[in-house]
Amino acid sequence: MSRELVHVGVDHHLAPLDVREHIALDAEGATAVSRAIAEEHWAAELAIVSTCNRTELYVVTDESDGADLLLGAWLRHVPSAPPPDSGCYRRQSGPSAVKHLLRVACGLESAIIGETEIQGQVRTAHERGQSLKTLGPVLDRLFQAALRTGKRARSDTSISEGGISHGSAAAQVVRRIFDSLAGRRVLVVGAGQMASQAARAVAEVGEMDFAIANRTRSHAEELAAQVPHNADVHDLDELHDLLPRAHVAIFGGGASTLTVTQMKVALRKRRHPLLVIDLGVPRYVEAAAGELPGMFLYDLESLEQMVASALASRREAVPAVEAIVQKELAEFRTWFRGRRAMPAIKTLNEWAESIRQSELSWLPEDTAPETRKQVDKLTRRLVKRLLGRAAARVVKGHGEEDPNLPTADDLRSVFGLDEGEQR
Repeated sequence: MSRELVHVGVDHHLAPLDVREHIALDAEGATAVSRAIAEEHWAAELAIVSTCNRTELYVVTDESDGADLLLGAWLRHVPSAPPPDSGCYRRQSGPSAVKHLLRVACGLESAIIGETEIQGQVRTAHERGQSLKTLGPVLDRLFQAALRTGKRARSDTSISEGGISHGSAAAQVVRRIFDSLAGRRVLVVGAGQMASQAARAVAEVGEMDFAIANRTRSHAEELAAQVPHNADVHDLDELHDLLPRAHVAIFGGGASTLTVTQMKVALRKRRHPLLVIDLGVPRYVEAAAGELPGMFLYDLESLEQMVASALASRREAVPAVEAIVQKELAEFRTWFRGRRAMPAIKTLNEWAESIRQSELSWLPEDTAPETRKQVDKLTRRLVKRLLGRAAARVVKGHGEEDPNLPTADDLRSVFGLDEGEQR
């Protein structure tokens, strides 16, 4: 039975934020789910891509109902996942699954088209799979192809030009809410990629004071050094003291969910509004807090709606990126189909090696070690050159499905591989 590549995912195209935030997997969660599915032994290979806008699982399996098995495993190991008939799941297999990941890496499937963060997130998924040893030859090659495709898209086209990001959207909100920035204080909770990006973008708006609160103090200090204004570093347990003094609060990681009641406390006796930019999935601030007087709450969907109109130039680059995707897809499909010839080629090589070893046994016992070494090297090279071209043409024949090229069955028939060596 041939192996199949299967993808099941939830993303912003099919599921609203209140669904995505309940199934988002952090690094620890993605690791736990990967291990749990791997222990079930029906998936030969597995990788998980988890971002603020998508949670996607990719597997390679021998089972014909791989998509059903994968969705069932997801529902078992992520209890908060929506039911199968919710309309939130994207299910794909074969070339469609390959093309989807290539598009994801290019930013074509992102809420903000061409955004750059996804490249690092795909790389993280690849590295996690390597570390957990859940990748095999198919997914390893697929993720390498996806990273290469994303890199080419951004270097060869204008798909990521224009400085459009969640961070730049956050900076626009700050300009919109505050007429004057002098004396304003910005609280940044978290020091990861999205929080850092937003902090740097907001810092460029004007002269403000910054407070960075993070679980790992050294990471907060690194971000503080990147902000070109006064920046204090704090521990997360100081959050409730810091929030009432902030004019802008950027939540990008680390904190537990803040309730409406807690936000009321932060708003008490304030003479100025509080702008909260919530970059979390799940959200760090309850959505209902946005209705409180004096509170301006922007979540990821709010920011993405803001920049939607600024994407015209990037959309012009889409056809060029699609061409890159199609080329990489064709190359991957050729490689994947060519793998069907590998068992026959392996058998051929093993058969040839057995003959080579048998013939080497005829060397006289008093043959000098150096001579024996040279003969061994020469015969290896002869076998490789004599059989290499045939093997390459068989792989090409499967990859391109060209009727004029030999197949694995032809290889087996010509060399009698199913019959064993004929003496």
